[in-house]
Amino acid sequence: MCCKPRYLSLLLILAPACAAVISDVRFKLSAGDLSSAEALVEDYHRANGDNSEYAAAVSWLARGALTLGQTDTAARYLAETKTLVDGLLKTKHPEDDDFLEAAIGASIEVEARIMAARGNRDRAVAFLESELPHWKTWWIAARIHKNLNLLTLEGQPAPELDASYRGSPVLLFLWAHWCGDCKAQGPVIARLKQKYEPRGLRVIAPTRRYGEAPKIEHPTAAEEDEEIERVWKTSYAALDGAPHPAAETMMLRYGVSSTPTLVLIDRLGIVRMYRPTRMTEAELQQRIEALL
Repeated sequence: MCCKPRYLSLLLILAPACAAVISDVRFKLSAGDLSSAEALVEDYHRANGDNSEYAAAVSWLARGALTLGQTDTAARYLAETKTLVDGLLKTKHPEDDDFLEAAIGASIEVEARIMAARGNRDRAVAFLESELPHWKTWWIAARIHKNLNLLTLEGQPAPELDASYRGSPVLLFLWAHWCGDCKAQGPVIARLKQKYEPRGLRVIAPTRRYGEAPKIEHPTAAEEDEEIERVWKTSYAALDGAPHPAAETMMLRYGVSSTPTLVLIDRLGIVRMYRPTRMTEAELQQRIEALL
């Protein structure tokens, strides 16, 4: 799962203590080591106090605890994150602070997931829907859409899908030109395209502009489009022929806050799988076979 590019860039230019804490916390959590992650965050807090980086790190502890099935611990870290965010919002704006933006998005996500884990799915959906109008940054809105989609999208008509695709099963490969995980997933998508396209599968690879291009501080839309095409031709050559439009609204509606995001749609235009992460070829193949 790829993080957003602005966040990665910020990590690289921060002082080492700041740059390391969240990446190190994520590494420990990926190994299931919550206690070591907690120790890292405590050490950072002692050295730096309450700031947006600390809020983002605590939000990762909440996410990690929830993933490990420790709902009460997740709720405790969620409460701490929300207190920190409330204080930071008195002097900062999320559109100007990537760490604050990340902490807000994570707190909304964890709160909804805790509700769902405790059997309150409808309440979680209502909570996410109520939060959506309050946040104007693309990343927070996309994250809310992602969590709404995880709870509600499968079994519903596919949003933002052109009617011309009706009658064929569709695989959406939602990617970003800066995303390493997308490049790793690309060969899998290409092999499945080659195998199943003769049987009716259509592969579409929507993306969006992120305001990022190598060696250009503030690229124009045209400059970023050139970069998207360069990456497509060099890293996704095996997907030649698949439409890959810059589709901001589609990317937002499918909640592409993490890349790649994969969506399978049946011949009637109904979403049968929504997965905001990489998938194995075997699993994807099984899901595609079920639609053919």
